[in-house]
Amino acid sequence: MFIKTEDYELWNIVSKGPYVPITTIDGKVVKKTKYQYPQEDFVKLSKTYKGMHILYCGLDGNEYNHICACELAKEIWDKLVVTYEETSQVRETKINMFIHQYEPFKVQPDEAIKEMFTCITDITNNL
Repeated sequence: MFIKTEDYELWNIVSKGPYVPITTIDGKVVKKTKYQYPQEDFVKLSKTYKGMHILYCGLDGNEYNHICACELAKEIWDKLVVTYEETSQVRETKINMFIHQYEPFKVQPDEAIKEMFTCITDITNNL
């Protein structure tokens, strides 16, 4: 969300891939060389590095070690998605785990109502 509010074009570069400057030569679309870039291309190209910087700032040391070899913001984003996005199988397993906590739930004799309420609320919120 932070990247989207910072610059939506930047978000597209992070989530979909870097800006590639192109031109047409004899009716064919070709990638520009860095010597052909106008200022607007340099601005768009720098957004890849800005995206990488924002992602780096949001990661701790362990996460950084997983993505430090990435050369594009898109590569970093894809690695983070694979690492943290749940698959449907993982989601189902978690739901089953919380259902198994919820179904046999009973108030313990020495448990205060406040503790019991906190416990049942945690289980239902996770579900």
